[in-house]
Amino acid sequence: MQREHFLKIFVKGLGYAFFGNILSGIMVFSITPAIKIWLLTVVALLFTLFIYGSLLFTAGYRDGQKENKLIVNHRVETSPKFRWIVYGLIIGAIMAVPGFVIFAAKFGAVTVSQEFMMIFRFANGAVTPLLYASEMQAAAPPDYPMWLCIAFIGIYVILTPLVAHIGYKFGFDDKKRTSFMYEEQ
Repeated sequence: MQREHFLKIFVKGLGYAFFGNILSGIMVFSITPAIKIWLLTVVALLFTLFIYGSLLFTAGYRDGQKENKLIVNHRVETSPKFRWIVYGLIIGAIMAVPGFVIFAAKFGAVTVSQEFMMIFRFANGAVTPLLYASEMQAAAPPDYPMWLCIAFIGIYVILTPLVAHIGYKFGFDDKKRTSFMYEEQ
């Protein structure tokens, strides 16, 4: 057993992030007829962020477990300290690309069609409830408020490295994992 290649770990993390967005998009589309209720919009936002975050937590957790096994078996000397913060920033920037496109459309740099917005709502399901919370689901991107464009980008850039790094730390630290999973006697 040896340490996985950078690209393989990165692709796994990107896959988890993409899958989290797709699952969140499915959830949002299934409750779209009733999402006009403000409380349901907030609950949907919390659940979509939880789905997205828990899958990234899982990616970091599994990598942390593998690193722990490598160190316990004396295959490597040390573990990378901020691996999932770096991976998370890169993955978060990739997930925020549609948010950057909407931000550019707000200032008229690019033209965004309704087809793009339909794909955005589905592929970026973790932030889609923000459209419904701001009551901008039928509006064109140039009409979006500035805070909404920044929130689309900020959620991915902040949440992704934070949750993935916490997952890595939980997976790596064997003592926390055993006390978390089982009662100590």
